Amino acid sequence: MAKRSILSRLNPRLKWRGIRGLRYNEQGISAVEFALIAPLLIILYLGAIEVSLLMEVDRRVTQTSASLGDLTARLSTVTDSDMAEMFAAAKVLMEPYDASTAQMRITSIVDNGDGIPKVAWSDAYNMSAYTKGTTLTMPTGIMPDSGSIIMAEVSYEYVSNFGYVVSTSKNISDKFYLRPRRVSEIARVTTSSGSSNPFGPVS
Repeated sequence: MAKRSILSRLNPRLKWRGIRGLRYNEQGISAVEFALIAPLLIILYLGAIEVSLLMEVDRRVTQTSASLGDLTARLSTVTDSDMAEMFAAAKVLMEPYDASTAQMRITSIVDNGDGIPKVAWSDAYNMSAYTKGTTLTMPTGIMPDSGSIIMAEVSYEYVSNFGYVVSTSKNISDKFYLRPRRVSEIARVTTSSGSSNPFGPVS
């Protein structure tokens, strides 16, 4: 009886030994399951943050390009100081993102009635302005016959803070076309050949 009693006491310990005993051990199952799914949950969480930030940047770029085009279309004449004010407005619209790293361009495109839209003037920041007289291809229905439009472009390089969903960077850009509100063609008046104006003057 004493021998059997000793074996019975050892038996619970012996059953844990070997692979066969693993099916009896249920301790730490939750911890193991969490360890398996935790990396996936973390990636999904950070990915959701990145997507939301990317959408916010896209909204800012769209808002800025639309506002730049609208502000320009309200004028009858665009001066260097007007362009400086455009950039000041862009900085506010792009907050909390740094507008100084964005690429912006405002272009007046004219069709003299021959169906060929050409650049009348163009000012740009952090990118090349169009050369006067350059022929541009416009979307159907945008360009009026014998008239002009204002094209505003904004491009911003979004750099990921995490690097899981957006591994390095992504260029977000938008473009808006608006017709002048007060005149058929907005004139560009340049009074300086320097670079004091944030957009140029580079017409």
